[in-house]
Amino acid sequence: MKKRLAIVPALVLLISCFQADKQSKFTLPPGYDYANSKKLLITDDLDEISGMNYIGTDSTIVTVNDEEGKLYILDIEGKIKTKAFKFAKKSDFEDLCFDGIYWYMIKSNGEITRIGSAFTDSFSTRIFEFPEKGWEFETIFIDKLKNKVVAMSKVPLALNERKIPAFSLDTLTGTFNFDPYYSPDTLELRNILQKKKTECKPTAAAFHPMTGELYILSVNERLLVTMKDGKVNAAYKLDKKIFRQPEGITFLPSGDLLISNEAQDATPNIIRFKYQSQSPQIP
Repeated sequence: MKKRLAIVPALVLLISCFQADKQSKFTLPPGYDYANSKKLLITDDLDEISGMNYIGTDSTIVTVNDEEGKLYILDIEGKIKTKAFKFAKKSDFEDLCFDGIYWYMIKSNGEITRIGSAFTDSFSTRIFEFPEKGWEFETIFIDKLKNKVVAMSKVPLALNERKIPAFSLDTLTGTFNFDPYYSPDTLELRNILQKKKTECKPTAAAFHPMTGELYILSVNERLLVTMKDGKVNAAYKLDKKIFRQPEGITFLPSGDLLISNEAQDATPNIIRFKYQSQSPQIP
C-alpha cells in the first residue's frame, strides 16, 4: 500500500510537467499574456470576418466580411453600431486598411479597391488591378512613416522563394512594386523557430503603436511574426484552441492587441490582449 501511495505524487508531478511543457509552446510578444485577455463575441453577420482596423477618433472597429463587399462598424465590445456599408458586389475581399482619408480593400487576386467618403451616399471608388495572375493575397496595411500602402502575398511566385513577397502600391500611377523591406525571410523564421519546414502565409498585418514593429499573422501554422527595420526579429506559436482561424489584426493607441477569428463552425470573435509595456513575456 505504501508503494502505491509513493507512486501517486510522482505521477502528479509528471502530469504537471507535461501540462507546463504544453502550455510553454504557446507564446506572445512581450507585454501580452493569455491570462490578461478578453474574448469579444461577434454577430453571425460576420462569420467570415476577414480584416479589421481600429479608428481612434470614435473608438470603433471597422471590419469587412469576406465575400460580401460590405464594411461594418463595431464598438469596442464587438457589437455592430450601424447598418453595413455596401461598397461593391459580392467578391473575395480579404483585408482592409485606412490612411486617414481612404479605405483600401484587397481581393485574393491582388486587386485593390480604394474608397473615398466611405459610409456616405456620395462615396467613390478606384480600382487598382494587380498585373499578374496566380498570386494569393490576404494582407494589406499602411506604413504611415514611409507613406506606403503595402500588400503581402501568401504565395511566393517567380521571386526569391525564401521571402514572402510584399508589394508597395503607387496610388498615383496605379503600379505595384516589389518591396523587399516588408518581405519576411522564411530562412530567418525557420532559424528562430528551429524548424526546417516552417512557412509564413500572412492573413493580416499591422504596426504596433508603441514599438513600431510590424505584427504579421500567419494562419497555416498559427504564428504571430514580428518584423523590425525590414527583418524578422521574433515568432510566436499561437494556441490553436483560441485562434481557430485568425484573419484580422489591429491595435488600440494604448497598445492593446486585437485579433479576430472567423467562425469555423462556432461563433466569430475578437480576442483583445491588454498591453503592459513593462511586463515580462508570459507564455
